Amino acid sequence: MKPILTLLLASLIALPAHAQTDKEELARLRATTQALIDALVAQGLLTRDRAEAILKQAQVAATTPAPQPQADATAPKVLRIPYVPETVRQQMREEIKAEVLAQAKGERWGQPDALPDWIGRIKVSGDLRVRGQSEFLDKDNVPAEIYRAQTASPAWAPDLTNTNTDRQRLTLRGRLEVDAKLSEQVLASVRIATGSTGNGATSTTQTLGNDFNRYTLGLDRAFIRWQPPLFTNGLSADFGRMPNPFFSSDLAWPDDLAFDGVAAKLSHAFTPQRGLFATAGVFPIEELSLSTKDKWLLGAQVGGEIDLARGVQFKLGLAAYDFRHMEGQRETNPAPSGPRAGATNYFASQYGTGLRLKGNTLINLNDPTSTAAPTWGLASKFRPINLTARLQLDGVLPVPVGLTLDWIKNTGFDLKDIEARAGVPLTDLKDKTTALQGRIQVGAPKLARRGDWQTFVAYRLVQRDAWIDGFTDTTWHLGGTNYKGWSVGGNIGLDKNFWLSGRWTSTRNLDDGVRFLAVPGDATSVSGNLSSAPLRIEVLQLDLNARF
Repeated sequence: MKPILTLLLASLIALPAHAQTDKEELARLRATTQALIDALVAQGLLTRDRAEAILKQAQVAATTPAPQPQADATAPKVLRIPYVPETVRQQMREEIKAEVLAQAKGERWGQPDALPDWIGRIKVSGDLRVRGQSEFLDKDNVPAEIYRAQTASPAWAPDLTNTNTDRQRLTLRGRLEVDAKLSEQVLASVRIATGSTGNGATSTTQTLGNDFNRYTLGLDRAFIRWQPPLFTNGLSADFGRMPNPFFSSDLAWPDDLAFDGVAAKLSHAFTPQRGLFATAGVFPIEELSLSTKDKWLLGAQVGGEIDLARGVQFKLGLAAYDFRHMEGQRETNPAPSGPRAGATNYFASQYGTGLRLKGNTLINLNDPTSTAAPTWGLASKFRPINLTARLQLDGVLPVPVGLTLDWIKNTGFDLKDIEARAGVPLTDLKDKTTALQGRIQVGAPKLARRGDWQTFVAYRLVQRDAWIDGFTDTTWHLGGTNYKGWSVGGNIGLDKNFWLSGRWTSTRNLDDGVRFLAVPGDATSVSGNLSSAPLRIEVLQLDLNARF
């Protein structure tokens, strides 16, 4: 084959081109021959080095003058045309045809109704949930007005409005998400959801019953995800309002909660069965215009996952969080008045009603001479550590089984520091800063088809200052901390991406040993510790879910 290619190339290089048509024909022949060589290289019949050597040899042969016989005026002129075998020409035609068809398909030639290219990079998804919820509050619970009558430090749950009246309601949650893949490295995502900002940060549920009026939608997520080319698939960073970047359960971060800020995740797989990951993030909680002590969340997590055996996957994550400047600081002077009113940093450390739920220990931030209604702040600092472990069994037992254990410890609680910031002694206050949860799920990990099912049971104990109560799940104990209880439930697929769910949750307040006692005949006077006051809540939820 080498001599044939050499002679063919040499003849093409040396071929004269006196006319424009000859030049065009020569160019086509040279291109055809080059394509032939490339095809032979691609098929493995010829190495690239050997092809380059053949080209050089052909060029040398074409430029070396051949011995010329003496011209014979009477001899007829001979026109030499290079010969390409029919099989080679057929192969070249097929390769060129395949390339052209591929290009035509990719660029959608001749399709007047073809959609623009950007449509293929856009993904639209969402879900809907209609829920019937019944809340049963024990008749022996302490009346809400007793909680609301608190004025001194420490205090617990001063915002409660209902502790004795059962409630039944219908709720709706709708979410619509658009993901745009800008390139292999960049993804932009936006999601809108039901629920007003008054519902709190941890729920996008909208209670129905508004005289048939319309409901509001909010910006639930809006973030850019970048995967730098330095790492093929191991590094990613999210910027904006993003989903939870940490490996955790709903003991720490509820499913509906979104994070504002910046988070980066680095992962490395040693083998397909084992790998490590690390996550870190910086998240603003509240920006203050008149203070340098803005409220932030700093978080970092390390962990790994491994296949212990065939069908047995284990994942472990250890996270540390620091809620910066969230603790309350009592004011020492009366609130400014006159020109200074509203122009000075006052009550910047308060724990706002838009965030707080119930359970955390609170201190009154008013100055000692104030007789105004209390302004509450968090008593403890919050620097929790969170250990999460998950074991998934697939194919080992007759049905898939998942087990999750979650443990939280707030290392920021310091009684002396709390007393210094509260300005009063707190002799009855104790360190109650641990939370734990165990959950077992049996059945399909994800409901996608008709007949898919799963059931679960979970136990949870959350002491009052283990976690900031404003960032807790609102099904357990209707939100907050300082309780223990059980939750059982299940899901059944009714059709593709359409399923029915049921859940029963039973919780009651923890007793820290400091007895609560209401003063007889005075519903607003108490002695002892309201943290130990009876508060029992049962919640039944029936959901109809659809995903698209």
